[in-house]
Formats: sequence, structure tokens, C-alpha cells
Amino acid sequence: MKLGLFFPKRTTDFNKAAASHWIRVLQMEKYYKQIGIEVSINKPFKRYDVSVFFRKPKPKYYWFMRYLKITSKKLFFDTCINIFDTHEEIDAKRLSIAHKIAGISDGIICASDKIAEKANEHAKSVFVMDDPVDFADFCTLKEHVNLDNPVFGWSGVPHKAVYLNTYASDIDGKIILITKDYIKDQKLKFNYKYIPWKYEDFPTDLLKCDVGFLPRTLDDEYNAGHSSHKALVFASLGIPIIANKVPSYVKLASFYESIVFLEDNDNNVQQCLAQLKSKSRNIQRLKDYYACENQAKRMKAYFESHLESQP
Repeated sequence: MKLGLFFPKRTTDFNKAAASHWIRVLQMEKYYKQIGIEVSINKPFKRYDVSVFFRKPKPKYYWFMRYLKITSKKLFFDTCINIFDTHEEIDAKRLSIAHKIAGISDGIICASDKIAEKANEHAKSVFVMDDPVDFADFCTLKEHVNLDNPVFGWSGVPHKAVYLNTYASDIDGKIILITKDYIKDQKLKFNYKYIPWKYEDFPTDLLKCDVGFLPRTLDDEYNAGHSSHKALVFASLGIPIIANKVPSYVKLASFYESIVFLEDNDNNVQQCLAQLKSKSRNIQRLKDYYACENQAKRMKAYFESHLESQP
């Protein structure tokens, strides 16, 4: 199988690529190759059995996909957000383009089941590829966690750290924020330690935390469709997690026991910590599903099913 993967920013540097691109493209390349797939990234002047374009519905990307439709037997669009409702990432113009992309694509690949629910209403075929994790890099398990006086950890884009203010009294002076860009102190109502995000250091930096602390609002389609990756990187290292019930996190909890939800504990952080003390941190079932090599096998089977149906 010849597989072409395409995304807008032409870089193979994990530290310069958008998060969704290194998660869903760059770290997957070697695992596709290991199972016999011939992979090319951002090489449009070739013919492919399958082409996949990642991530945003914009007019120029739609026209590029029209070109890929000619050079590829099958064409798919991969999204880590809900593109079929308006929200902070999708305005009316992008919504219109999303419908056009669905019309020319053989299927939509989604980063969460919640996104897939919306895509099912518009796409010819829908497949959920949950964000994977590379256990060759995330390979060291947290040996000891302090749940009596924990160091909390959070990672993400800087402006979203503001939501942590809701829990300022619980995390003041006890949390590490790992982001690409520095956070302006005046927006946050608690003291924290800042660590600049770098892929090579990310697993080691996460191991400095006792608990992944991942609250977020679920009041719109964008947040409800959020992938599991923010929690998954903590879980892959055997670090306990306190979070809100993002649907993808609830799914993650079926593979990893040491995640508890604020909604189930009266929004009380101390109550969540007490509950975590009885939870296993075993990651084997999580690894069996979310590891890059296993997600690559699932994707290959999906692509093959479409190629087999080629008239």
C-alpha cells in the first residue's frame, strides 16, 4: 500500500509542528512502515493508494484535496475537532468547506467518538483513530506518587490554563504548567512552576508530577469533542489523573483505572485524591489499545477495507 499523508505546515520537527500533526502523522510514520506500508509525507507529485489530509477545512485545502482525488485511489480527511458545527474553530465559511470536503472524501477519520457522532451525519464513512502515544518515547513509569501532598501537572496551549483559576486554592504553589509559550502571570490566580514544552523532554517533565490535573469546560461542541491525548500522556507514564468528563477521557478510563472525575466527587479535589489511592496504575490495557503500533494496524485494516471495495 502506498500512503500519502499531508498537512499544511511542511516540517518534520515535532517541536515546530502543530500538536495534532506530530501526534497523528509524524510519530506514526515509522509504525506504518513497520507493517509494510510505503509512507510519504507532504509529497504531492506521486500516486497513492490512499491519501489523508489533516486537519482544517479551508478553501485552499479543499482545492488541494480535489487534486489528491485525482492522484489517489482513496482520499480521507482526518480531523481532531468537530468540523460540522460552528464554534471557536469553525465559522460559517469553514462549515461550508467542511461539507464540501465530506462530499469528495471517501471517509472522515476522527480523533474521538464524539467527533465521529457529528461526522456520521455527513460523511460516506467514519473511522475513529484515537490519538496514539509512542511508548518508545513514553517508556518510563512513575515509580511513586504522593497523593497526600501532590505536585499537580497540566499541559496545553497557554490561554487555556486560565480555566485552572477555578481551582486556585487547591493548586496554588503546587502545580507545574508545561506549555510552548510563557503564560502571562496576571491571568492566573495561583502560583505555579513553568516548564517550556519540548518533545524530547516532555516525558521526563511529566514524571515530575504526581497527578495530572485536567479540568475543562464542556459547554460547547469544540470542548466536548476533545481527544484523549492531554490525559493519555499522563496515563502512559502511570501517573494518576483528575479531570472532567470529556467523553474521550471517559473512554480512556475504561483502559486505565487511575483516572477520576470531578463530577463524581462533588467537584472536590481532595475527595478525588482520596479516591485515587485505591486505583491501579497498571497501563497494559491502555498500551494494547493506544500504542502507535496498534493504532497503525487498525488504520491499515480500515484503508484495506476501502481498497478492497474499489470498483
